[in-house]
Amino acid sequence: MDWPAFIAAMPGNAIDGAEYKTTTVKQSAYPANSPGLEQSKERFVVWCKTHGGASTTIPGIQTPTPARTFFTAVSAWSNQELVLYGNRYTNWTYFCHEAKTQELTAVLLVRAFGGYRDAPYDPNKLPAPVFAFYTPAQASEFADFYNQKEKERALAAQQVSQQRSERQAEQTHKLRTAPKIGDQTADGIIIDLRPPLALIQYNAMQRQLLGKPQAEWVQIQSLIAPR
Repeated sequence: MDWPAFIAAMPGNAIDGAEYKTTTVKQSAYPANSPGLEQSKERFVVWCKTHGGASTTIPGIQTPTPARTFFTAVSAWSNQELVLYGNRYTNWTYFCHEAKTQELTAVLLVRAFGGYRDAPYDPNKLPAPVFAFYTPAQASEFADFYNQKEKERALAAQQVSQQRSERQAEQTHKLRTAPKIGDQTADGIIIDLRPPLALIQYNAMQRQLLGKPQAEWVQIQSLIAPR
């Protein structure tokens, strides 16, 4: 059984999965955490072995680069989905390497949607996992795309964080040089001023988690603006 025949034999329905960066994507016939799904995964291991290959799931240090970059890209993709959209995913990766040369011959990605970050987990309402099948060239395209997207996302997040830090520094300077009753600080609100002191009414988090009193006099020069 060659690679196209293996894909055709995997139980499930072909779907449009452009985001997977491969033309061969299937919705599994079995839900997550079911014996049927586990058997489907095992089919890849058997297929790889019958073609003289060795299969791995998590690339080690000695694993050739294509598998490691693909594995990193899968993690990056899930991180992007969670951070940007609140979507949770569970992934399983399966790599087939030629036993002697260690050249990558095929990749199977099993991806299961785990619900939304702020919603209760209900496995009975989740869609069946997705199978994505890759040739080495398709795996490289996937890895390049999502690893680059993660670099861009991390850079954008760093820039936003830097901008917030700069704004906080400006507001902190203003807070310490010209404080006013009603100004918000990182710990609460100013409710009275007697320079060099300010009376802070602590917010709920400061009181409940850190055991702060309802209000407290503090040095104006210790005030920090909210981030």
